[in-house]
Amino acid sequence: MKIVNTPGNEQVEEMDKVNDVSRRRFFQLAGGIAGAGVLLAACRTTPPSTFFVGSGDAGLINYLNIIEQVQAGFYAQAVSTSYLNITVSEYTCFTDLRDQAIAHRDYWNTLAGANAINKIVLDLSPVTFADRTSTLSNAITLAELAVAAYNGTAQLFSNTDYILTAGKIATVQARRGAYMRDLLSYNSFANSPAVNTSGLDLVSNPQNVMGTLQQYIQTKFDINKLPTF
Repeated sequence: MKIVNTPGNEQVEEMDKVNDVSRRRFFQLAGGIAGAGVLLAACRTTPPSTFFVGSGDAGLINYLNIIEQVQAGFYAQAVSTSYLNITVSEYTCFTDLRDQAIAHRDYWNTLAGANAINKIVLDLSPVTFADRTSTLSNAITLAELAVAAYNGTAQLFSNTDYILTAGKIATVQARRGAYMRDLLSYNSFANSPAVNTSGLDLVSNPQNVMGTLQQYIQTKFDINKLPTF
């Protein structure tokens, strides 16, 4: 299954109603970082089919933008083609998380400015959206991968304002993963691999995160200049 993530909310506008569930909108991400956008530090030549993510803070912003694009596309599809016997509360949750991911995506996209990577081709074939277990399992994977990614950027951003925002979104992602874990298996919200042996959220560098995330994306990226630890 391919989804093209285009600027704005075209791919998710006015989804068909499922089971007459009322659509509650929330999770509005408040803007708190000054600056109209971040430009890439330098030009780089890459193969035509490959996007250069960038370097430094600008590259990290594009990196987080890509993560949120994948989540926005995933939840848009989960809402559009819900699994059989989805409950009202589950459907409402997926709708809310879709809107939340869009808000996060648009936030990072705005910060990236003219050099934002805002059009990627997703490959959601690893997910069987008609199956509850498959949908929830992949939702957990994406949420916990995002937690590790956001926590990792706290060690890499040079602008402390970005660190604060990334930390806030990391906590939202962690709650998302915990809720999905409980839907799949009650009281499993803190099970491995959601946390490390010390009971803390996971941390990962961009190279490892993108390696796992690539299974959901057809677009190829040049991440060689992204910071790492």
